[in-house]
Amino acid sequence: MNRNYNLIKGDLKIISRDPMFILCTVAPVLLILVALILFPIVSGLTTRLLHFPLEAYFPIGRLFFFPLTPMMFGMIYGFILLDERDGGIISYLAITPVGKSGYLAIRMLVPVCLSFVMCMVFLLATGFNQFLNVFEMAVLSIIVASEAPLMLLFLGAFASNKVEGMAITKGFGIIILPMLIDYFLTGGWRWVLSVSPLWWIERAVFSESYIRWIYLAGAALVHFIFIFLLYKKFEKRFG
Repeated sequence: MNRNYNLIKGDLKIISRDPMFILCTVAPVLLILVALILFPIVSGLTTRLLHFPLEAYFPIGRLFFFPLTPMMFGMIYGFILLDERDGGIISYLAITPVGKSGYLAIRMLVPVCLSFVMCMVFLLATGFNQFLNVFEMAVLSIIVASEAPLMLLFLGAFASNKVEGMAITKGFGIIILPMLIDYFLTGGWRWVLSVSPLWWIERAVFSESYIRWIYLAGAALVHFIFIFLLYKKFEKRFG
């Protein structure tokens, strides 16, 4: 327990010294403020100038922001992992009681817990209680929080350094696009987008309650498959 506490305490020191990590830490709060304050301002402008109110699109716009929180936390811990891997710390921990698996478990668990809390805050603050009850929001938050270890493992598996990691994180956001495509377009062909774990999230939020749990189960399964495959890739490359 003390080893885990010291590891988390060390992470906080690293985060507090890096401006980019600090920005990523406060970004979830900024996203909530943008969704609550900027969206109505922009809608007011489009209504006044173009006679085109945007209120009907607030839910999908806010849902687009929703998975960014765990991605931010996953990016922070992914970069910490890259630094420690380059410094040989992971190899050192492999021969200690913590072990490589214990180290990686802590690295994934902390951002998941942080993401779950902020995801719940985001859903409650931005009015998703009109679509979901509290239990459904909690389940949804747990599933979306797994985007954090997904991001972390993606960086660990494919990035050799932080420069490559930064480039990868910019492309990682492409998994959000299927949510928008599915929302605005129609047709059975949209099932091809189901390879994206977030496609299932969009379907779950805006579906009828009687079918919602099917999409939530699908979201959990697809997230698990991606995390499992990325973990195997990470283990194969740096095992």
